[in-house]
Amino acid sequence: MLKRTITGFFILLTVVGFLVLKQFNAVYFDILALVIMFASLIEMVRVYNKAGKDVDYGVFLLPATICTIFNLEKDTFRAFGYVILVAIIYVLYLLTSEIVSYGIKRNKENAETNPDVINQTLFDKTKYSMIVFAYPGLVLTFIFALNHLGDKLGYMGLILGFASSMMTDTFAYLVGRCFGKRKFIPEVSPNKTVAGLIGGFLGGVISAAVCLLIFVKVPYFSSVVLEKETLFILIFSMIGILGSLADQLGDLVASAVKRKIGVKDYANIFPGHGGFMDRVDGLMFTMAVIYIFFALFLV
Repeated sequence: MLKRTITGFFILLTVVGFLVLKQFNAVYFDILALVIMFASLIEMVRVYNKAGKDVDYGVFLLPATICTIFNLEKDTFRAFGYVILVAIIYVLYLLTSEIVSYGIKRNKENAETNPDVINQTLFDKTKYSMIVFAYPGLVLTFIFALNHLGDKLGYMGLILGFASSMMTDTFAYLVGRCFGKRKFIPEVSPNKTVAGLIGGFLGGVISAAVCLLIFVKVPYFSSVVLEKETLFILIFSMIGILGSLADQLGDLVASAVKRKIGVKDYANIFPGHGGFMDRVDGLMFTMAVIYIFFALFLV
């Protein structure tokens, strides 16, 4: 537990450092988002390859592409439209390349080539590439979206997202260790308990309440909050509930993928925590919930 705590502390310091730098320019936080997305994609491609699933390396162009889109298009709604367009173009590229490759294999005079095997694997690369493109790629896009959602509103969203995710994970871990007896979904995540689920839920609600209180007290943010104080209270209450649930859902999704592929952790970069995907599996879903609420009701 000591190793996990020390690693968590340094992760927290890194995040806080980039959040401070964001005050000077959003591009600084883009750097952290780029590292998170690129490293997460590497880990996902690695585990899929380990399971014998071929993934197109074009997915590694996604972080730089999304970062460019959100820096050129300040309207995040329109930026998401361009991201969807990129996804469509990428699907067409994958399908075309696989059809061409299929034709070459079928026409090639090679006795070892089995047409039935080729037919069975047709479009597998497209399928697995788009899975990785969507998760974690497109889900992590919400971090870029929040970073560029206005100066102060997006800033608050990022702080709330990291605070909610970290508090949810911390409370779930501590409460689960102390009181966890009944397993939640052992087939998906053997270590998840009902007590840990409740603890994580409370952690998310508390973090949302504390963040709102801080935003009200800090002059830099208070002017934004006090303009729509009642609305902020309602939205932060909803985010405290749904953000925590989204974080734990994301953790379960990541666990399900790991169990299906047959790995314990996505990587071993962070002692006691695993890899980037093990750290952002819930965060990316929390950020998505926050962006949706902020973009719909506060912009």
